[in-house]
Amino acid sequence: MSKYKEKVKKIHDSTDFKRSFAGVTQVGEFVYDEHESSVQPGLNYHVNYTNSKKEVFMLGGSHSPSSKIIKKVGGVKSLFTKYSDLTSNSKDKYPEGILPIPTDSDYRIGSFTRYFTQLANNPSADIFEISEEDNDQQSVLYRYIDFKWRISGTKNEVTRDNQITMNSINSEFQGIVRKLFPLQFWKPPKNSPDSLQKKLVLLRSS
Repeated sequence: MSKYKEKVKKIHDSTDFKRSFAGVTQVGEFVYDEHESSVQPGLNYHVNYTNSKKEVFMLGGSHSPSSKIIKKVGGVKSLFTKYSDLTSNSKDKYPEGILPIPTDSDYRIGSFTRYFTQLANNPSADIFEISEEDNDQQSVLYRYIDFKWRISGTKNEVTRDNQITMNSINSEFQGIVRKLFPLQFWKPPKNSPDSLQKKLVLLRSS
């Protein structure tokens, strides 16, 4: 394997996340990393973000072993590059997806706070739920949202309140409703009609 191909493979292996079809090359915007000649306009490119906080532009809408590394010529620094310049930590902590587990205290209170995030520069990137700790250690590479989620009360009340919440946050985080449903984590009050109905459903399905 040539040194150049090894370099491409190393970038691919160290990539934490990538933006496919990130843009199209413009006149004089990029040069080839390998020989510094200008990249012709009108070519798709993608961006790899490595665990050492490097932003690497490569030709092709998505990555392949034959992808060519290209470099921006001057211009304004991207949000990612500005962030990398500000931090001295080469292995910053990225938010990790979780499935929350409401506590007994949450159920007594009737609700709990949920936290979600998404890459800031990619509206089509996956939206995922994170811990309160990750939400408190926010990165400029991500955007965040938190909201109260009702988990106790009657079925109709919980459905109504959580549907209102979903409609409200979806205007800010398009697509987050696909990660939620109104009765998620809901438990009906003990010995209530909703509780008895739920038990009957479970008995019929067993």
